[in-house]
Amino acid sequence: MAMLQEIDTLILSAVVLTMDENDRMLHDGGVAIHGGKIEAVDTSETLRRRYRAADVINAGGQVVMPGLVDTYGHAGHGLIRGLFHPAAGWPSGELYWHHTSEDWWYAEALLAATERLRFGVTTGFSVIGATPARVDSPAFTERNAEAYARVGVRGVFGVGPPDILFSHLKEPWSGSFFEEGRWIERPFSYKDAVENSLELIRVWHGAADGRIQVALAPPYLFGRHVAHGRQSHPLPTAEDAPLILKHAVEMSELARGHGVVLHTHMFKGSISYALKHYGADAVAELLGPEVVVAHANGLLEDEVEMLGARGCSVATVAYTHENLWYGYAPVLELLHAGANVTISTDGAAPYTSFDLLRELSRAIWNQWNQYQDQLVLPPGRALRMITIDAARALGLAEEVGSLEPGKRADIITIDFRQPHLTPSSSVPHLLAHYASGHDVTTVLVDGEVLMRDKEVLSVDTDEVMQRAREEAQRALERIDTARYTGLSKGFWRDARNGD
Repeated sequence: MAMLQEIDTLILSAVVLTMDENDRMLHDGGVAIHGGKIEAVDTSETLRRRYRAADVINAGGQVVMPGLVDTYGHAGHGLIRGLFHPAAGWPSGELYWHHTSEDWWYAEALLAATERLRFGVTTGFSVIGATPARVDSPAFTERNAEAYARVGVRGVFGVGPPDILFSHLKEPWSGSFFEEGRWIERPFSYKDAVENSLELIRVWHGAADGRIQVALAPPYLFGRHVAHGRQSHPLPTAEDAPLILKHAVEMSELARGHGVVLHTHMFKGSISYALKHYGADAVAELLGPEVVVAHANGLLEDEVEMLGARGCSVATVAYTHENLWYGYAPVLELLHAGANVTISTDGAAPYTSFDLLRELSRAIWNQWNQYQDQLVLPPGRALRMITIDAARALGLAEEVGSLEPGKRADIITIDFRQPHLTPSSSVPHLLAHYASGHDVTTVLVDGEVLMRDKEVLSVDTDEVMQRAREEAQRALERIDTARYTGLSKGFWRDARNGD
């Protein structure tokens, strides 16, 4: 009898979705894990004949799939969730820049990373620079990175300077620091923010055994050419073109020079403006597979064509007010043009969370509604948009996003032994339309079990939540929250307006 190979972990008896190039799905399969990597993906019978593991996870009645990858979210938002008024907006900008300490950012990141872990999101992108979070010091991103490293999930942190035309900040720019028992306000410049961002890339990109990555995240690579729904700002004119181009060239060269992702917001008109003032060749040079475009609502035909031709990635958001302001992202057209399209959360506020599974049905429905066709965006493609396609967007497709030998063992199990997931006639359909992050039971990152049977092992969840409550309260005591929490007289009855 052949000797069994000793490995770290065996997951057996599950429906396995590999999300590989062949879309392989095993109905009684499992995964062998050793040294933080996937050793094999095969039938349970084959794995039992080949391996002996120190830890055997019986995943009967469950689905095993790659850890989810969220290509776009915001740091800070977790501690202001629930503070939102349709007219007044929410207190993110002023609160972040002048009433949050380093401990506040650490507590928020612990909460966000734990939330993502519980929802099966093993890799999450977080914007912490410029819109509206802060990069006037490296300290705030450092505390975010420390928190994610402690929880054990992968974090990709988007840093960068505020936009040169629409900064989301009062001028002159400044941030407040809590030092020696008092708040001290300090000015900072565009150059300061760039230098802080580059310092973070040098120190933290690839930290925590590669689980921490840093991206360059200028808010608007080519400017914002649509009006913000709650903040007034001048729209760029022809006179602004030289400054916008200088900024875009600088950001592109820095991202490429340091080998990091360039993550930016784009809406209708941004690329068309650039095409008009700089020409197709110049715009093409500034775009490429390393560029991730957040939102992409209302893009015009020439903008779609350019993003597709350059192989850019797009982080669409299914549940966002931008869908109301500018129209849906043209997902089908982007895919046909050659872009890599992903589904993201934009979490964790003002009315969203980091539950990435929940966004699938919303994203699918948006496309059905836009095209009046239920054949567009099938469940399988949507699942790829939060796994392998999302990993590709963040430059991590060689490491995570699918269950294949040699890749990092970022794996989740989803419990189908529940009424809303019974009968399990079509696993991909049920995942896309019925499952949520609350159905995730076990999570592994780099082969380490971070959550088993819904119990988080890397941190004490109760302590994380208590710390978050305390830091949130300290910050909120310094501002007037009534405009965001006050209930209008029509709140409980009037379905037409807020009068």
